[in-house]
Amino acid sequence: MTTPGPETPTGARTPRPGPGATQEELIADIEATRAELGDTVDALSQKLDVKAQARESLEDARQRATVQFHQVRDAATDEHGNLTPQARAIAIKVAAAVAGLVVVRALWKKVRG
Repeated sequence: MTTPGPETPTGARTPRPGPGATQEELIADIEATRAELGDTVDALSQKLDVKAQARESLEDARQRATVQFHQVRDAATDEHGNLTPQARAIAIKVAAAVAGLVVVRALWKKVRG
């Protein structure tokens, strides 16, 4: 039974040299195995590099947030950069809600203490 050799660029395994292999075949097999091992170590290193994964994840999130910000800004403003009537109404409601929360908190602190 022949053990499969290292992967070729197409992903297929090359057969390992048999007992009657020449020195050149053995050297080529060793070099291919070393290359495959190097690729495996690189892949494992990338998977285990938590800092790099966190940086990549942060950058992806930053890019998504930027795109979403631009989409929201474009939807909320007209061609002159002014708020649309719908966006203005929402902004007023949000401001009123925040002001209400500030008043309620101030009253709560006064009553409690």
